[in-house]
Amino acid sequence: MTHREHLAQADRFIAECKNRIARQREIIATAYENGHSTDIPVSMLRALEENLRFFERHRHLILDQLKNADRQRLARTASQSSVRN
Repeated sequence: MTHREHLAQADRFIAECKNRIARQREIIATAYENGHSTDIPVSMLRALEENLRFFERHRHLILDQLKNADRQRLARTASQSSVRN
C-alpha cells in the first residue's frame, strides 16, 4: 500500500470509530434512562475512545511520512535539475 492508501484507510477507521462512539453514547443514555447499569457500556465507550486516539496518532504518523517522502522527492528533483544545468 502507498502512504496515500494508508491515509485513506486510517481516515475510514477514524470515521467508523467516531460512529461507534456516537452509537455507544446512545446505548449508555438508553440504559441510564431505563434504570440499567451503565458500567459495561461506559467501559466499552472508554475503549472505543482509546482506539480513536490510537487511530488519530497513526494518521499523524502517516502524514509525517508523506511529508518526508514529498521533501525527499523535491530534493531529488532539485539535485537532478542542478546536475542538468
